Amino acid sequence: MRSVVIHLVRVTRDTVSERLSQFAQAQNGENWIYPPQLSQPALYIEHYDDYEREFEQEDLQPLISALGQKPDVTIIANVSGRVEGDIEVLAFAECLLSAFQGVAQDEYSKHCWSLAEIRSGAKQDGHKFFDYEGWHRSKSTG
Repeated sequence: MRSVVIHLVRVTRDTVSERLSQFAQAQNGENWIYPPQLSQPALYIEHYDDYEREFEQEDLQPLISALGQKPDVTIIANVSGRVEGDIEVLAFAECLLSAFQGVAQDEYSKHCWSLAEIRSGAKQDGHKFFDYEGWHRSKSTG
């Protein structure tokens, strides 16, 4: 499963949960699915409390530099392998980053993506945000 993580500052967990409940269908407390009311959702969303333990220290520094502090709230969306997920991931990033201050990360680079970069299709190392196909092609040909 592919993943996208959104790190937010100056916001509470409850406020982010409220926003997510407006965007996606709540499941079992603090878990959501998107799009809502589909038998096979594209995104499985939850709070991500393990980022400090799972990120290497050198991976945390660019995040702290981008945000000016450690994140107050971090959310992860796991993307189903049954779908491409591009549209859903962009909607997820738009939902949170248009309402709160923060950055997004995909599993393909260490770059901290701003909403402006995501919207504009900016590239880092020749790839857009969540460019799983491009990264796969570059790894298989390189």
